[in-house]
Amino acid sequence: MKNTRLLFLVGVTAISTIMAMLMLLNTPERFSPNNEQIGEYLVTSFSEDSVEEIRIKDSENEVALRKNGSDWVVANRQDYPIDNPGEVQQLLRSLAQFKIGLEVPAEPEHHAQIGLLAPGNKEEAEAYQEERKKAGETNPGDPRGLHISVTAKGGKPLVDLILGEEFGEIASRAPRGFVVRSSASHPGIWKALGTLNRSTGDAESQSTDKRRGQLSNPASWLSYKFVEIEKIKSITLSAPNDEEFKGWTVNRTDENGDFSTGDLKDDEEMDTAGTGSFKTLFNKLRFEDVLDSAEAEKKKDPAKSRQAVITTFDGFTYTFELSPVKEEEKAESDTGAPPPPSSNYIGTVKVEANLLAERIKSEGETPEDAANAEKLFQAKRENLEYKLELEKVFANRVYEFANFSVSSLDKGRDEIVKKKEEPEENAAPNAAGTKPRATAVSPPVAIPPRPSATTPPIPVPTPKEGDEQ
Repeated sequence: MKNTRLLFLVGVTAISTIMAMLMLLNTPERFSPNNEQIGEYLVTSFSEDSVEEIRIKDSENEVALRKNGSDWVVANRQDYPIDNPGEVQQLLRSLAQFKIGLEVPAEPEHHAQIGLLAPGNKEEAEAYQEERKKAGETNPGDPRGLHISVTAKGGKPLVDLILGEEFGEIASRAPRGFVVRSSASHPGIWKALGTLNRSTGDAESQSTDKRRGQLSNPASWLSYKFVEIEKIKSITLSAPNDEEFKGWTVNRTDENGDFSTGDLKDDEEMDTAGTGSFKTLFNKLRFEDVLDSAEAEKKKDPAKSRQAVITTFDGFTYTFELSPVKEEEKAESDTGAPPPPSSNYIGTVKVEANLLAERIKSEGETPEDAANAEKLFQAKRENLEYKLELEKVFANRVYEFANFSVSSLDKGRDEIVKKKEEPEENAAPNAAGTKPRATAVSPPVAIPPRPSATTPPIPVPTPKEGDEQ
């Protein structure tokens, strides 16, 4: 009986030992009780195709990027197309590459101290800044972080991070990363290793017209594609709500000619200083932002609105409705000068075209010349039709334009037409107010002709008979 119990105990011990060894072998390596996840990806792996929406918010701005079919649009800018889809892909890949470097044991009351308050916690942020000022800090920073959330179709959260302070900016000295607060996967506060471009655009685009700005700013993502007006034939400017403004029309007969109003009086002439910019007007027009219609109505000043109708030699007609932004009531400066006027305009554009249906034939053209000219005409027409379809889509939105892009057009008639300068009958008076005295000029001295330096030929006598040669 005793032997049976002994064998049973030995067997149980052996089995327990084997099970313990198996458990130890299958247990992952632990770096420390608080950092067992070091080296793991902070964000659970996901497919870029599964992403439906990205939201980026800071203390001032918020952008919502949304998938519209196969394209990305700025949802809170009337679904306007983004400038570079590659930047969305780069953002998602950067987030997916974040790795856990160190756990930060912090409670919610510590979030302000490490710059991880949510962007919406304005009151808590201001209270913290006041505390820091009382403690002697002159200009405490905003303790709110950058909130980035990524959701899949159906609203499933894929990424939910608040990015705080960046560390390791010198790559050769330490790993780079952010202090982050995660809510979706691996909840907690971590020092995450990884990099993230916090603005749109790339290093090479600093000297180009690509948009650059903070990730949270919707305008930083908007596409630059817009109407391109070329070969202007005529411009008409009117003021529907301003009776004091005298409208005008200028036109020209060819693409390289100068503009004229066509109604000049005898004592008037065109002022090329005012019309010189018309030749390239709006050919590279850019906008600052895309506005909600209701928001635009509140911001603009309809009393100073302008309508500009521009036609081109290609048959396009662009109709702009433009209004300056209402001037804010600002106190005069210490010098007594009035406040500067509002800088921007709010406007819409409508695009139409009346394209030639048939080619105008030239006299005396051969069948071969006619065939080549017809192919060229059809190709040009197809390009213009394609351009028309692309530019028609811009008619459904309201834009905000910078002052410099519109001010060259918003001119009164007296800024493009001037009085003729009277020709002066007599010489202009000198600085003392008297006419300049005639200057005596001596007649040129006559120089006698020089004798020729050529030596006259020496006469040679004719040889006589009998003389030796």
